[in-house]
Amino acid sequence: MKRILKFLIPVFAMLVSAVTVHAYNVVDLPNSMPMSEALGIFNASEIVRATVYNIPDGQYIELDSNEIRNFYERVDDMTVYRTINKTPFRGTVINLYTANGAISYNLSSGVQIGMYGSDNYVCYKVRGEDDVTLSYIDTMYKDSVPSSRVNGNELYLNTAHDFLKLPDADWAKESARLAASKSLLPYEFTNIYQYNISRQQFCSLLGNFIKVMSNCSSLEKFLESRNVSYSTDYFTDCEYADNSVNMLYALGVVSGKGDGIFDPGGGVTREEAAAIMCRAAELFKPIYVFKNLSFRDSYSISQWAQYSVRWVSENSVMTGAGDNEFQPQGMYTVEQAVSTMNRLYDAINGE
Repeated sequence: MKRILKFLIPVFAMLVSAVTVHAYNVVDLPNSMPMSEALGIFNASEIVRATVYNIPDGQYIELDSNEIRNFYERVDDMTVYRTINKTPFRGTVINLYTANGAISYNLSSGVQIGMYGSDNYVCYKVRGEDDVTLSYIDTMYKDSVPSSRVNGNELYLNTAHDFLKLPDADWAKESARLAASKSLLPYEFTNIYQYNISRQQFCSLLGNFIKVMSNCSSLEKFLESRNVSYSTDYFTDCEYADNSVNMLYALGVVSGKGDGIFDPGGGVTREEAAAIMCRAAELFKPIYVFKNLSFRDSYSISQWAQYSVRWVSENSVMTGAGDNEFQPQGMYTVEQAVSTMNRLYDAINGE
């Protein structure tokens, strides 16, 4: 039997009259895990009852023992991937009951294991072919005889633990909460607020931002909506980098360092951040500037960044770095970038 040896801190109570205990590491949730670990069920014999519930209809069907065993044998070794989901409670759900309680797998969003700030949830979901494989659950419900369906709530939500970790700096705490509530904050960033943000991390953050702004399920879907194709061969040093680097390059939001180099681990200066965010903003609205710069160190801002710094300053996306200076060559930190994403969101939405 597989056990969650690497996840040491027990948390959780499932709500709505059912309780089940898991052992997820609340400090560092993994990017992926086996389905059995996400469910907290390690053998089909542990499941004493199962239902398939359709949220729009508010009805469910009962599964027999063979159907339960067939489901578990399909999913046991599937890999599920962490997502931050704002609306995980929709569509069709399979509910698994054990002696310890019940847990739901939502075909749209996966296993919801807890909160991520206000109005957001940490979910683990299958991808690709595994996602297609599980579509039979929805078909099973739709093909069932209506008279066999039962009215009632069969959705078990977990709000007992909030996985959002906040920065140490008081000024940055509210920014992190706001970014999480808007689905802008990648989970990976919650342990590195104080560090300088790398070029690939900035791309990951911007990719998240574009996904939210466009209401697309992924950055790749956004490119498809704009009829933009991308390659994974733009840069020789991005084989292991986040794929948002390639997609943002295809969109014209980021550029390389020349000679096929992107430098994914390199830092981002404040003027580079301004220019990149300006190009990201232009994906959604025309941008204009009306005021000249008044920073004491305006002379040190690179010519190619002047317009962008004017726009981010004029629209309160980026503020000065103290003593009426912009410090264009200063390095940008993760917590500063997260705070900026909130303000970029507001600037584009006219808030």
